[in-house]
Amino acid sequence: MGRPSPATHVAMRATALLGSVLTLALLTGCGGGETTDKPALAAGNSAANAGPPATLKQLATKTGCKKPELQTDADELRQGVCKTSKGQYTVTTFATDKGKSDWLEEAKRWGGNYLVGTRWVIAGNDPGMLQTFSQAVGGNIVTSTP
Repeated sequence: MGRPSPATHVAMRATALLGSVLTLALLTGCGGGETTDKPALAAGNSAANAGPPATLKQLATKTGCKKPELQTDADELRQGVCKTSKGQYTVTTFATDKGKSDWLEEAKRWGGNYLVGTRWVIAGNDPGMLQTFSQAVGGNIVTSTP
């Protein structure tokens, strides 16, 4: 077997992106929150997007998730589901800033709460939980409705 054709590669990428967005929609309940996409910085996190991006494992560990359940492991993104005493949430890391931006724009169509950092997003139903996570990992909270 050789390398996949460019068309197959594009289809695989699209499938991975769509799968992760649908997983996110199911986990976050497809809604809740404000009607605007208003980012909010946690106190002392003005440089939240500075430095190298964190890995899925690093983000999971810093949020109290010992073993994220890997849902997507593709070249352009990795996504895991965490279930802790704080709640259930997804952690997604991206190979590029554009990949993160594209994913987030698509995900915001479904509504939800997102903690957004350098090439990563943590999504969950509870904005308070994400605010707590922002103190540990940085990032900006974005809330949207479908």
